[in-house]
Amino acid sequence: MVQGCHTEHIPMSSAAEIRALVVTRDTDLTAMIADISKEFGISAQKSKSSNGGVPEELTLSKYEGLVIDFETVTQTAPIFTTVRQSPANRNTVVFAVVGSPDSRQRAREAGATFLLERPLESDGIRRVLQAAYGMMTSERRRYFRCTAEIPVRLVRDNGEEIACKTINVSSSGMAVSGSSAFTTGEKLHVALTLPGPDSEVRARAVVMWDDKHGKTGLSIEFTNELMQRKIDAWLDAQFHAGAQR
Repeated sequence: MVQGCHTEHIPMSSAAEIRALVVTRDTDLTAMIADISKEFGISAQKSKSSNGGVPEELTLSKYEGLVIDFETVTQTAPIFTTVRQSPANRNTVVFAVVGSPDSRQRAREAGATFLLERPLESDGIRRVLQAAYGMMTSERRRYFRCTAEIPVRLVRDNGEEIACKTINVSSSGMAVSGSSAFTTGEKLHVALTLPGPDSEVRARAVVMWDDKHGKTGLSIEFTNELMQRKIDAWLDAQFHAGAQR
């Protein structure tokens, strides 16, 4: 039974919600970005560190978009450095708010993905968000993990078969629950039965963690390209269903 979907390690309020962090001292800019972002299903929030320094949020959470106001935030270089060195946020789409030749040049040199030109207008912001939406959705999908209770059979190298159920599933891993304990690094064969016809997916797995209370985390590698396409197609369907809710 599929129960709903979320992204691993990232606090989210809905399955496919896209998040953006706004770094500015301009409260009107924050309100404008937040209101228009809602039209695209994007949740934009103002950073608590907008008065200077690297936003702490970038080290704690995953964001698909980052808005940096080059007109009111003077120390932008450390923010870009933190983003590009972050395993979770290095591919985030960066929007630079600019209003002068100097800020425009600094934003381009820093590697901003899109420029938002002052004076800002609602239609201009919408056009930029429309152009960026596909990139942000793609980044969100990359981290997508679907919470689902699906029958899965694990087979040890000695032939022992263990019946489990998934807790969540992604393109490259899953968490399962069952009555057996596993050893970190242990290699397994996996047979996962997805909902629908021709739905069995086979893979090799490595145990990444085991809490010794019936829950185990697996890194999975599919036996062939067809298996990978099956799981990705199913995850895509769950992701887009979550986006429409």
